[in-house]
This record gives sequence, C-alpha cells and structure tokens, in this order.
Amino acid sequence: MELEAALPNFDKDKEVFYNTRTNIIILGENMPNRKIGIIGAGPVGSIMAAYLARKGEDVFLVDIKQELIAAIEAGGITITGVGDNFNIRLKGTGYFAASLERFHVDWIFIAVKFNFLESLMEEIKLFYKGGQKFLIVQNGIDNEERAAAEFGNDNVFRFVINYAGMVDEPGTVRMSFFNPPNYIGVLSKKNETEAKEMTEVISGAGLETVFVPDIKKYEWKKTILNAGLMPVCASTGLTMKEAMGLEETRFLCEKILAESIEVAQNVGYEYEENFLEIALSYLSKAGHHKPSTSLDLEAGNPIEYIFQPIIDYGKKTGVPTPFLESLTKVIRTLEHQKRIL
Repeated sequence: MELEAALPNFDKDKEVFYNTRTNIIILGENMPNRKIGIIGAGPVGSIMAAYLARKGEDVFLVDIKQELIAAIEAGGITITGVGDNFNIRLKGTGYFAASLERFHVDWIFIAVKFNFLESLMEEIKLFYKGGQKFLIVQNGIDNEERAAAEFGNDNVFRFVINYAGMVDEPGTVRMSFFNPPNYIGVLSKKNETEAKEMTEVISGAGLETVFVPDIKKYEWKKTILNAGLMPVCASTGLTMKEAMGLEETRFLCEKILAESIEVAQNVGYEYEENFLEIALSYLSKAGHHKPSTSLDLEAGNPIEYIFQPIIDYGKKTGVPTPFLESLTKVIRTLEHQKRIL
C-alpha cells in the first residue's frame, strides 16, 4: 500500500521511519529517541551510556555499585582520554536491574562482566515481560547463547567491543583506546534489520559500529587478542607495553596466540594466513596501562576469565593450550592468595 493512501496526512518532505518491533510507521524530521537501558556502570557501560546520551537518546543506567550511580546522579558522566572529552547527564539511573522495569526501555544493553551474566539473567527474569531486546556488550565467547537460552534467539543480539577505559573516580571514565569499528551480530536472521538500526544509533553517537553476519568469528578474534596479553600481564604485574617489550614475556604472548588461533581453527574460524604476525603487531602498539584482569587482581575484585573458553574448547577439540592454561592457573593461585590475605 502506498504511504499516501495509508496515511492521509502523509508529507513527502518528512522522513519515514518504520519500527520493526512495534510495526508502527513514524513520520518526523528525525528518528524518535529509543529508550535504552544499560546494566553496568563500569568503563564499557558508562562510555556507551555517555555517548548515546550526548546524541540525544533516552539512556537509563543501572548498577549495584552505589558509589558509581550516586556520582552519576549528582554530576553526570565525564568522559576523558583518547576520545571526546565531555560531561553529560542521563535520563535516569537505578541501583538494580529491576529499576529498568519502571523506565519501559526498548533495548537493554548488558555491560557487566561475563562471569555475572547468569546471576543477572535470573534477576531480569523476575521483571521481564517480553518485548525488549538484549544487546550483549561484553568480552568473551558464547555469552549470547547463554542469554538466548533464557530469553530466546529472537531477543538477543551480540556486540563485540573495540574500546576500553578506566574509572578514574566514580562518574569519571578515562577512555584508553578505541580501535573502530565495533561489531553487532544476531542469532536470528529476522533481527538483521533491527541490528542494523542499532549500528546506526551507536555509530551516530560517535562509536563507529558495523553489522556483521558472522559475529562469532569476531568474538573469537577479540578473545584471542585478549588472551595474548591479559594472562601475561596479570601473572607478571607488567603493563601491556612492558610485556610486549621484553623478550621473555613476548615469547609467552606469541605462544598463547599461536595455540589460541589453532583452537579457533579447529572450532571452524579461519583468519588471515599471517594472523599471528598481525596480532603481535597489534598488541605491540599497546600502551603503558594494565588490562582489566591485572587491575581486578590487584584490587581484589572478581576476575573475568574471558580466555577460559579457549582452554575449554581446546580440550573439546583435542588442541593443547599449555601456555594459556599454565598462566591461567598462576592467576587463579594469585587470586586465591589475595582473598585469604
């Protein structure tokens, strides 16, 4: 049916937007704001919230860490570092995931550490009434399948992050790097249109993002790169630049990358023939800062073992990962010692 016939007041000079979730045609000068809920006020969630809010989206940020939310309520989010430097206030905040129920959000971005995903989903199930879509904004492998097991393939999208930062103080996040683009993928092909809409929203906010049909390949690639340096830095206390500058630790990094790439190949993900050299070159550009694994270990926080699935898949496919597994055991030992001191 022609829009002129379907809508008596149709104006050809206005833009036309079609909401795939509600099947509503919208006319206007600009695409209407989405209501976006973000769970997790750490660096990843806060950066996403700040950029989207600055674009004009209705953003609601929740976290169980009261000091983070209290600071954001009082003075908004301040972003510094390699990206834009700005301060922005959000549409709303809360101290529990259940706070999102009263905000009636359209999209829920999950930006907590992946080891908290199961407990978070149990909390969400208590108030979830259907209709909202979940975007998994985390590091790690298979997180989207874990969420889809609870909420269905049609309701879950996957985001591979290529930015990072640090909370300098509650409400202030320093962006340490952004290597665009980020990637979005789906579990159900019927969601590709909405996934592309998400990429437009996030890219339009200043965090360049693209849709890819093979998101698993990208989450494996990101995890391989993380595995190359995270365990080396955490077990030695070195910064990423220091670890890549010393012969001994660079050797460990190269060995972990090589065995991780072999695991990925056995699972079915092929990369460039010289991917090992590409990965080493990429990691060599890292700066004088420590990855989140090191910071969590030093602070006594729960560690996000995002590289553990590589070890697990290695065992399933018959690919040994002695270097990665050994350093992972060292980190677990150091974590245990930290807890009993």
